[in-house]
Amino acid sequence: MKGRPMHRSRRAAAVALLTLLSTGVMAGACSVSATAVSFGQYQALDFAGKLASTDRTTNATVSVVCTAIVGGGSYRLSLGPSTQGNSIVPRYLARSASAPGMAFNIYLDGTYTSVWGDGFTGAVIIANLPVGDSVHTHTVFGKIPAGQSALTAGAYSASLTITITYSP
Repeated sequence: MKGRPMHRSRRAAAVALLTLLSTGVMAGACSVSATAVSFGQYQALDFAGKLASTDRTTNATVSVVCTAIVGGGSYRLSLGPSTQGNSIVPRYLARSASAPGMAFNIYLDGTYTSVWGDGFTGAVIIANLPVGDSVHTHTVFGKIPAGQSALTAGAYSASLTITITYSP
């Protein structure tokens, strides 16, 4: 184009979608489910005055529905590692086996300081269970940090496993 400098840029216009998978059932009947975490497009590169890489944040709701709990108690929700990198801090969204992963994490707080993990790496969600039926919701927060310039354009995704543990 005349009058405008041309330069090639690598933009990771990644649409990152995280699906939280749930496993586990406890005394009586309890189920855990989560809404999808969708980060939208991520700008990986910085070009002074033109583009700026910024953190991408979002949130999701984790629901625990219990029926016919006889003795009350509590439950613990832990979140497993990402498949790519097999780690909790950081977790990675994957594009392909040969491409670098996009670092991200899921947090228990909106200030992005308490990583949701397995209790050894990161914190867990703990809540009391009353006798009978109950519904519990927990908001979790996702963040992709800015400045991941090695990424290539494409869709990135991950599936994580939520484990529910009952304590009478």
